Amino acid sequence: MKNEPLRILVAEDSPTARRLLVEILRTDPELTVVGEARDGLEAVELCQRLRPSLVTMDIQMPRMDGLDATRRIMTEAPTPVVVVSTLVERDIHTSMAALRAGALAVLQKPVGPESPDFEAESRRLRDTLKAMAQVKVVRRWPERTAVPSPPVETTTPTT
Repeated sequence: MKNEPLRILVAEDSPTARRLLVEILRTDPELTVVGEARDGLEAVELCQRLRPSLVTMDIQMPRMDGLDATRRIMTEAPTPVVVVSTLVERDIHTSMAALRAGALAVLQKPVGPESPDFEAESRRLRDTLKAMAQVKVVRRWPERTAVPSPPVETTTPTT
């Protein structure tokens, strides 16, 4: 019995970068792109409707950025998320924020086919997505605003 391909949702606001990611993924018969989102809000909506195996998520997008979209996906339709962004290489804080939001991995966005590293980067992307799609994610509950603790009563011992 043949395994079904992993269903991937690509969230990327740049049409050029989105097309590149889709084409990289389509070269692997174990992966199929089931949807393309132009921003974080569309990513959340498509994730709820399409129920993909995994989402690739850009960070900087209009209407809703990738961090907020990842948080919403993990609370509304828990799905493995791999952040694929140009920001991750130069900003460790963004990478850590993505992981805190619920992303399982953070990868540098592949450069174009003219780069000598293109094939290796493409293979790394596909391999990472296949591995992360196997992770069982759990629903994250929305963060609540901190409620101050009641004051602790202290008593002085009487002798």
